[in-house]
Amino acid sequence: MLNGIFQRPYLNQNTKTLVKNDQEQTASANQEQNSNEKSKGLQYIEPRKSAYQEQQVDWRQMRSQIQAQAKQNSVDQIQPTKDLSGRNPVINIAQILKDFRNTAAAIGTPENLNEEVNSYLSLVEKQVHKENPNIKIIKSNLKNASSILDGYISETLNKDSKVVENWIDALFLQQIDFKYNEDDINPQFLVKFPENKQKETQTENNVEHAQKNMFEQKVEQNQKLETKTEVKSENIVPQDKELKSLFIQSKKLAYANKPEKAIENFKKALDRADKIGDTETKSKIFYEVGRIYDDNSFFAEALKSYNESIQNTKDNNVKTKAHYSMAQIYDDVNQLEPAINHYLNSISFAGETENFAAQSTSLTKIGNIFTDLYDKDAIEYYSVAEDLAQQTDNQKVKGFVSASFGNAYQTFGESQKALKSYSDAVKHYTEAESPSKVAQNYTKAADIMIEFSNVSKAKGLLTKAQNFARKTDNNDLLNEINDKLKNLELL
Repeated sequence: MLNGIFQRPYLNQNTKTLVKNDQEQTASANQEQNSNEKSKGLQYIEPRKSAYQEQQVDWRQMRSQIQAQAKQNSVDQIQPTKDLSGRNPVINIAQILKDFRNTAAAIGTPENLNEEVNSYLSLVEKQVHKENPNIKIIKSNLKNASSILDGYISETLNKDSKVVENWIDALFLQQIDFKYNEDDINPQFLVKFPENKQKETQTENNVEHAQKNMFEQKVEQNQKLETKTEVKSENIVPQDKELKSLFIQSKKLAYANKPEKAIENFKKALDRADKIGDTETKSKIFYEVGRIYDDNSFFAEALKSYNESIQNTKDNNVKTKAHYSMAQIYDDVNQLEPAINHYLNSISFAGETENFAAQSTSLTKIGNIFTDLYDKDAIEYYSVAEDLAQQTDNQKVKGFVSASFGNAYQTFGESQKALKSYSDAVKHYTEAESPSKVAQNYTKAADIMIEFSNVSKAKGLLTKAQNFARKTDNNDLLNEINDKLKNLELL
């Protein structure tokens, strides 16, 4: 789960003076590309007040760029052509889903695991029946489902298996028609399954049979796939005593708001990590340094550090957080295309670890971008985010999705739906014991009631908001609510 995802301040659009000038933007891009070089940016730099300048964003041009990029991957562009061998390289998503379920049945997948697989496949089916399915979400959930089956195969055969994941990767290299059509069958991609697949005594043989058929299919497609190794990090701090001491000291300095000393100490920790070859701790050091730069508005340095963190780890949790942090930086300065790309990467890596909360949060952030563009495609992102949030016990995430849904509905002029979403947000944030968020959503609902000239209802909602605001240290919010109540008295 992402740490502190609701703690990072979201910049006021009217006060954004943090957009990079052309020279700094180019330097930042170059820093991201040179990810394999050893960091040279760990020295602390005194704040530079004139480093960023105002820049107007051409929303229409930006939106056109995003739409043009999406168009390149559009399902409408898939044509039933043949490759040099005379084969039809197009496979319909319906065939993939059918073969996936047949595979699960063929290897005798236990009921509890089968339910997990079907939950991911259901999310895929929800997308492919839409007019414009989200390909990133489809692929992410297919990968999640494949990891479950591979885990069961590995356990059954007592050896590591990535056969289902490799099969899916091979299909991703083909032309997939994401418009669901059960009648569109490409026989060249059919997976054959053994008979009597329901008999438990045949489970191991069926597993091996399924492995063989998928492997042969992959070879026939002549695609070279790189097997990914998933490494889950269980240790927050390194095992080496010297490195552990340096890492903890650096974290304490960062928490004590001593960024210069913290970075100097992290530099020592980085040297030690390099000396003993501890790349995972090295990744965590870069991530922590990125956070320091980020908090102090050195965004180019932060982006480089986050990217170095990603390049030095196999921990998908770290990659999830780093991509999310990079997305936030671009999002805050209205660089929408890289922001969306990093949010999508965060979603993908979060899917590898079944981190529904992180996936939901990033999808909501993308929805917020489209809402700011007055693009109703935002609703689709919120809907998927809501579905994923329901699979967690994280009330803050659920509240964040509902509140964002409410803001979008209000932006699109659907006040009744906005009220319902704000009500859901109040419920979730109350359970999460977040009085400030509860007060904010009561206030937004009151604003709608004022638009409807329902003064008495607005007063009731603002009074509730006032009670929750008093439980916080947010004096600005309390004063805002008090001012609204006073103004209502004049009506």
